[in-house]
Amino acid sequence: MTAAAIAIASVGIMGLGAAFVRDQRQEKDRRRSLLAGCRGALEGEVLSHDHAGYPALTGQYDGYRAELRLVVDMIQLRKLPVLWMQATLHRPVDISGALSLMKRASNTEFFSPHGELDHHIRPPQGFPPELSIKASESAAGAGWATRLADPALDYFALDRAKEILITPRGVRLTWRVAETERGHYLTTRLARFETAEIDREGAQALLARAAGLAALQEVSQ
Repeated sequence: MTAAAIAIASVGIMGLGAAFVRDQRQEKDRRRSLLAGCRGALEGEVLSHDHAGYPALTGQYDGYRAELRLVVDMIQLRKLPVLWMQATLHRPVDISGALSLMKRASNTEFFSPHGELDHHIRPPQGFPPELSIKASESAAGAGWATRLADPALDYFALDRAKEILITPRGVRLTWRVAETERGHYLTTRLARFETAEIDREGAQALLARAAGLAALQEVSQ
């Protein structure tokens, strides 16, 4: 290879490297703004970002500590990365252990304890077959699964609903926001969610569902 060819190749490699760095920087800036439409959903909210630039909002909702957090799932094989939002309401719940209701569980959901819970709960009548119910304690889990039947069916009827997690410390809902762009991901292996749309009304609707599920304990006493 001649010196001129080496020089041209070097310039090309440097150009590709610069483009990759620029793309990464632009993507990180894009990620930081993903929850911009949710601002005002929580009282006294505080905005933070993880090491990859994905944002989280913490504050108060309905008098309790609440959190809106984004999670990127790049683990599932043969599937494009998914952007999830987890809406958590931290308030006491009258349940003796953890209960997870998850749609299309694959046991690769690192963002959930679902795969680690010991007891499978038989779904109440009318639940869709793709819904898996697991609990840390079988008796409490079965009782709560029955109690949750109507609101759970209402939630999981929504295409983007992924999980309801209930513990003594609160309720967390996981919601699919978007999948990455296929072409961009196959080319760069970077997850980009340009079509992600999250607004304040949608975030508050998830938190209102969480509050309603936690309040079921009061009806049952």
